[in-house]
Amino acid sequence: MGCKGSAFSCCWERWQLSAKLDLQDGKNIAIISDKQSGLVKAIHEIIPQAEHRQCARHIMDNWKRNSHDIELQRLFWKIARSYTVGEFGGHIEALRSYNPSAYDSLLKTNPRRWSRAFFRIGSCCNDNLNNLSESFNRTIRQARRKPLLDMLEDIRRQCMVRNEKRYVIAGRLKTRFTKRAHAEIEKMIVGSQFCERWMARHNKHEIRCGDVKVCVDMSDRTCGCRKWQMTGIPCVHAASVIIGKKEKVEDYVVEWYTTRMWQLTYADGIAPVQGNLLWPRVNRLGVLPPPWRRGNPGRPSNHARRKSQFESATKLSRVNRVMTCSNCKQEGHNKQACTNQRVATPPRRRRVRPRKVQEPRVILFGQGQPLQGETSQGASQPLQGETS
Repeated sequence: MGCKGSAFSCCWERWQLSAKLDLQDGKNIAIISDKQSGLVKAIHEIIPQAEHRQCARHIMDNWKRNSHDIELQRLFWKIARSYTVGEFGGHIEALRSYNPSAYDSLLKTNPRRWSRAFFRIGSCCNDNLNNLSESFNRTIRQARRKPLLDMLEDIRRQCMVRNEKRYVIAGRLKTRFTKRAHAEIEKMIVGSQFCERWMARHNKHEIRCGDVKVCVDMSDRTCGCRKWQMTGIPCVHAASVIIGKKEKVEDYVVEWYTTRMWQLTYADGIAPVQGNLLWPRVNRLGVLPPPWRRGNPGRPSNHARRKSQFESATKLSRVNRVMTCSNCKQEGHNKQACTNQRVATPPRRRRVRPRKVQEPRVILFGQGQPLQGETSQGASQPLQGETS
């Protein structure tokens, strides 16, 4: 969802999309994107009640762009994956004691947009990464090299085939839940073995797992860690109570993770389109090609997605780099601002393969005996048939 052209046309396109999807004011909608100023403004104006999340990976890349400290990255993901405000506060204080300047810069990124501790309950989704759209942009990279109509046709065919493949895979699945849901359920069951449980009145329980103690309400299906309410799958604390009551954890999972809902998602796909010769004829002017213009100078673009001003670019930062003048060979300025005399560049050393050093060979004839025609004193005597 990029913002190109005027602000009016950008908002008009998104208003049309909101009307087609019947988003209304966006009260029950959660949107995740990168930190693009035009997109943030459009979402706030068109669907003001929607929950707008921002990709935590983009936030981290921009936050620690000039730092390679692994500890900062570890603390950031602990903050981003915190489910409660108390857990968020503990990790943010650990960051403050470790690096105060990094703490101050991180607070400017508005953690309410990318930390799970401030996400709404009810969407059954705890995603704070924009991997879905990034993967889709990667798959259409080859199509974006083509003209407009050919690009749209390639994207349409790709989505059409993808929906059909997903529907076939979902139809072959014989389990109650999807594979990822089953893996998460099994993970919670294994983690429940390390929990201690104490029963209380009104179907409530106190659970201790390590140093954390929470309250689980089985009537409302809530847990103090907020993970059960946010994902729709019982957490380790709730799984401990369910197993203690001799019940199945699968019975407390929301229906959005079932195979039947997965099949309904891809029940309606994209219809195929016939060629131009089979289209109905109308008395309208066809689509004309764009006017020819001279291409942009320099290296052609690789048609990758354009990064916004808040995203990390692929170019390396020039901070702390020493500039060397190619005219006078001095540091601190470049050739354009140089007022010194030109210094001749020394000729480059020719790169040739070094010759192998051949050692002299010593050939011995006999065991220390002089050659024929030599005496023991090393004086040479004429051989037979030679004259003096």
